[in-house]
Amino acid sequence: MTTAAADPIFLDTNSLVYASVDASPSYHAARDAITAYEASQTPLWISRQVLREYLAMLARPHLGIPITELTAAIRQFAVRFLMAEDGPLVAAQLLTLLVQDYSTQVHDPNIVATMQAVGVRRILTNNPA
Repeated sequence: MTTAAADPIFLDTNSLVYASVDASPSYHAARDAITAYEASQTPLWISRQVLREYLAMLARPHLGIPITELTAAIRQFAVRFLMAEDGPLVAAQLLTLLVQDYSTQVHDPNIVATMQAVGVRRILTNNPA
């Protein structure tokens, strides 16, 4: 018997942040979801944008997380998850999305453009919009 590969999922920055900060109210939900997808061998994708956003969110001085801890986490994510590169195809898709939606917000449409470039249709996010 053969089994079909699970549809890949893109991990939004907030999912990684919540799964990394045990004081976050969504810690268990995010961590459990990522663990369950990994256990089911669902391909999990991230991008360098997600890694930069992760660092920007958690490197704030008032959080007190050592930069060495954050950079170690980023290195581990880069090995643990599939990496979608943000190249010319993503840039072209982003421009198309921005024109279609007349959006001035760039970060989320860039995630969508990245997902489209690698053929990922699902996202794990805590952002209902």
